[in-house]
This record gives sequence, structure tokens and C-alpha cells, in this order.
Amino acid sequence: MKLSPLNIAQACLLVWYIDEWGRDQAIFPIWQISLFLILLLVIDLIFRFYIKELRRLWMSEIGFILMTGILVVLIKIM
Repeated sequence: MKLSPLNIAQACLLVWYIDEWGRDQAIFPIWQISLFLILLLVIDLIFRFYIKELRRLWMSEIGFILMTGILVVLIKIM
């Protein structure tokens, strides 16, 4: 499996959660993090299925991450 932005996001999320786990300040329960990681994996596979060119895949996944982040911020503000 080739490296992609969603794989990098999954790794960062997992490292962040493991780092917070030992401090008894975990923001999310383990089942929510696991569900989110599985969702990211499925989305990554969907992107890989529909977009064959690696450059377009990277651009699409980066755009997806940015749009998701913007939507989360907008939802928290409202």
C-alpha cells in the first residue's frame, strides 16, 4: 500500500491518541477512535479505487482533509 495523506492522518491520529492514553485525559473513547480510523481507511480505499493517478490521489485526499477540517471548525463555531 502506497503512502497517502489519509494514511499520514491515520498515523498522526493514532500517535496522538496513544500519547494521551497514559495521561488519563483521553478526549475520545477507544471505540470512537477505532471507528474513525476504520472510516478513514475505507475513504482511502474508495479514493484509491476511483483515482488511479498518484498525483491526483494526493491532491484529492489533501482537499478532502482540508474540507473536512473546515467543516468541523464551522460546526464548532455555530
